[in-house]
Amino acid sequence: MYRPGLILAGSSYAIDMGVKVPRKKRRVVLLSLLYRLNRVLPLTRLQKFKLYLDLEWIFDRLAMEASFTHYAPDDHPHRSFASKFLLRQLEPGMRVLDLGCAKGDMSYALAQHVEQVVGVDHNAGLISLAKEQYQRPNLSFLQGDALEYLRRGGAAHFDVLILSHILEHLDGPEQFLKDFSPHFKWFYIELPDFDKTYLNHYRLDVGSSLLWTDEDHVVEFDREELMDVLGKAGLRIVEAEYRFGLQRLWCTRN
Repeated sequence: MYRPGLILAGSSYAIDMGVKVPRKKRRVVLLSLLYRLNRVLPLTRLQKFKLYLDLEWIFDRLAMEASFTHYAPDDHPHRSFASKFLLRQLEPGMRVLDLGCAKGDMSYALAQHVEQVVGVDHNAGLISLAKEQYQRPNLSFLQGDALEYLRRGGAAHFDVLILSHILEHLDGPEQFLKDFSPHFKWFYIELPDFDKTYLNHYRLDVGSSLLWTDEDHVVEFDREELMDVLGKAGLRIVEAEYRFGLQRLWCTRN
């Protein structure tokens, strides 16, 4: 039976793939040992299932943290693919508000491609670091509440709202988006993708508590849930991308 994604020996089907591997695989000694251990573990099938899901979550987290020591900040796939996605949307004349800008690295990168960027964050220490490290004529940083700033008259100056890893921290993301929606035409939203692996849904089924991607997250959005929140907030998705465990969406008002 033909399965998409495979090249069948002696067939005319040839499917482009990201990675090609030899048909004969090298024996993975550690995996062989763990298979043997699995047979003698004094646990029920469900207990083993839960154990392996927990171990996968732990090692996935360790691997992700290690990736940030392996790649330079600008070369990390998270950053490079976010940049490619955004550059397809941004226009030179746009004015951008980067909400929750932290140390300002994304704000600085965006300022090289648009007319103006303002980074806003509640954390005074992070804003101080951003001001010291990143300086451009079209880039500024503010410490405080972004919505208050917009209501004081800042809304006239912006086209795009950047929400990079913001919504998953909020108890009321739908109302948050409704409050900001009147002030912008375009919205960039980036956050973890609960649907990045079917194992997360297995975790739900077996009652695992290891469902979060960061300790201060209060929501881990699957794709349908995020689309529902955006729709109720009056936003329409123009383009979406799902890579490296992240959801990236370019949205506009309905």
